[in-house]
Amino acid sequence: MSTNQKGCEFMTQVAPADIFTPEDINEEQKMLKETIEKFMKEEVVPRADEMEKGKIEVTKELLKKAGEMGMFAIEIPKEYGGLGLDKVSALMVTELMMYNASFAVSCEAHVTIGSYPIIFFGTEEQKKKYLPDLAYAKKISAYALTEPQAGSDALNSKTVATPTSDGKYYVLNGTKQFITNAGIADLFIIFAKVNGKDFTAFIVEEEWGVKTGKEEEKMGQKGSSTRQVILEDVKVPAENVLGEIGKGHKVALNALNVGRMRLGGSAGGGGKLLTEIAVKYAAERVQFGRPIIEFPLIKWKIANMISKTFAIQSASYRTADLIDKAQLGEEWKAFEEFAVEATILKVGGSEALRYITDEAVQIHGGYGYLKEYEVERAYRDERVNRIYEGTNEINRLNIPEMIIRRAMRGRIDFFGWVQQAQKLIDNPSEIKKIVSGHTAQDELYAIEFAKRSLLILAQRMFSKFGEEIQNEQEILAEFSNALIGIYFAESSVARATKHQNKPYGKYYENMAKFYTHTTFPEIVQAFRVIESRVGDSYGFAEKVSSALTRIDMISLSRAIADETIRIILQK
Repeated sequence: MSTNQKGCEFMTQVAPADIFTPEDINEEQKMLKETIEKFMKEEVVPRADEMEKGKIEVTKELLKKAGEMGMFAIEIPKEYGGLGLDKVSALMVTELMMYNASFAVSCEAHVTIGSYPIIFFGTEEQKKKYLPDLAYAKKISAYALTEPQAGSDALNSKTVATPTSDGKYYVLNGTKQFITNAGIADLFIIFAKVNGKDFTAFIVEEEWGVKTGKEEEKMGQKGSSTRQVILEDVKVPAENVLGEIGKGHKVALNALNVGRMRLGGSAGGGGKLLTEIAVKYAAERVQFGRPIIEFPLIKWKIANMISKTFAIQSASYRTADLIDKAQLGEEWKAFEEFAVEATILKVGGSEALRYITDEAVQIHGGYGYLKEYEVERAYRDERVNRIYEGTNEINRLNIPEMIIRRAMRGRIDFFGWVQQAQKLIDNPSEIKKIVSGHTAQDELYAIEFAKRSLLILAQRMFSKFGEEIQNEQEILAEFSNALIGIYFAESSVARATKHQNKPYGKYYENMAKFYTHTTFPEIVQAFRVIESRVGDSYGFAEKVSSALTRIDMISLSRAIADETIRIILQK
C-alpha cells in the first residue's frame, strides 16, 4: 500500500487487497501478544470480582504491574524511556485488554488520552519529566475535559485559569465530571479557560491540591475509578501549560482521535471474546435433547457475531496501519489525518459490539441475566462505549463536518471525487473492472456502487442546504451510517481478498459476504432517508439496493457458524 495515502481517500478508491490485517503481525508482535494475554488471564481475570465490587485499589495495583512489564511503554518514544512501537502493536494490546473492560478502560485512559497529549504537544522538558514515569505506571494519568454542564459541548468550559501577577503560575478553579482514573491518578491533563476566555490544556500534578469527589455508582465498568475532579485555587506552574494558550482544542481533539481509534479496536477484542464465550456455552447447554449450538437460529446469531467481529478487526487494523505509515512530521498529524476513519471506527465498532454483547446474553437465556455469568457484566460494561470519547450522535455529525471542512480548505478534492463518481455510476461496467481480482466481487461491486452514489448524493445534499446543513442532523447522521457500513464492508472484503488463497480463505470470504449483505439494508435505508429530505429524483436508494445480487444467506450463515464452532471448540 502506498505510504502517502491520505485520510478520506477510501471514499474515492477501491480498498486495496494489501491492507494490513491481524494475520500480518510479525514474530515480535506475536511474542508481545502472548505475554499480554498471559498477564490478562493470570493476573487480571482472577481478580475481576474484586474490581467489580469497586475495589479500585486492586485496579491500581494491576495497572502498576502492567506498567512494570512495559504494557504502557509500547507507544512512548524511546528517547523518553518507552519502547516506541507502532500503532498496530498498541491496537493488538488494546484488544487483549478486553478480557476485563474495567481494566481496559483504566489502561486506555492512562495511556491514550492521559499520555498522548504530552507525547503530541509537550515541550522537551515536559516529555523528559513525565513520560518515563507514565511509561511504566510510576505515575497514573487521567484526562479531565468533561464538566457537569459541558458534556458533548466540551469546549464550553467553565473551569478558569487565572494567571498570577508575576506570571509564574495559573490558579485553576472549576469542576470536571466523569473522569476515569480520577481516584487513582497522580497526574491530570486538565482543560481550562485562561482569564475565562482562552481554552488551554495544563499538566497538573495531584499533589498540588487536586481534590476528587466520591466514586460514582455506575451501571458498569465498576472496577474503573470515575469521580469528579475538583479544582479550588490549584496553583499550576506556567511551564505546565500544555501546547499553546488558547489552543487547548487542538490538544483535546487530537487526544480524542487516538481514543476513538482505539475504542473501535477494543470492540474487535470484545467481540471475539464474547463470541467464544457464547459458542462454548451453547455447545454445553442442552435443550430438547441436543446442544443449542445445533439449532439454526443460534447458528444465525453466531454467524452475525463473528462476521461483525471480522469487520471491526478488518477496519481497525487497516486504519492503525495507515496511521503508522503516514509521513506527516509531527505524530499528532497522522492521527488528525485519519480522524474521519477513527470516528467511523468508534461509532461502528461500539455499535457492532452492542449487537454482539446482546446476542451473547440472549444465547445464555435466563442465565445471561445472572451476575455469576460473565456476559451479564459485559452487557453492563459495554453500554458506556456509545457515550464516552464523544457520544455516537455527536460523532455521527463530526464525520460529515470534517469532510466538508476538508473540502472547503482544499485538503480533499471532493468535487473531483463527485465527478469521477458520476462517470462510474453512468458506466457500471467500469466499476466491475476496478473490482476484478477481488474475492466477493459481487459484494464489492455493490459497495463501490453505493460509495460513488453516496458521494453524488452528499454533494446534492450540501448544495441544497448550504450553511444550514448543520441543522439537518438527521440526514447528516444517515450519511455517516452509510459511510460506516461501506468502510467496514469494504475492509472485510479486502481482508478476505488478501487471504483468499489460504486454508481459511473461504471462511473469510463467507464472513465478508455475510457482513455486506446484513449491513446493506441499513445503507439503503440511509439513502432513502436522505432522498426523502433532499427531494432527489435520481432514485439512488433503489439503484443501490438492486446493485447487490441476492444470495442464499441461510446456507452462508450455517457454513460460517459451523466453521466458527469448530475453531473455537478445538482451542
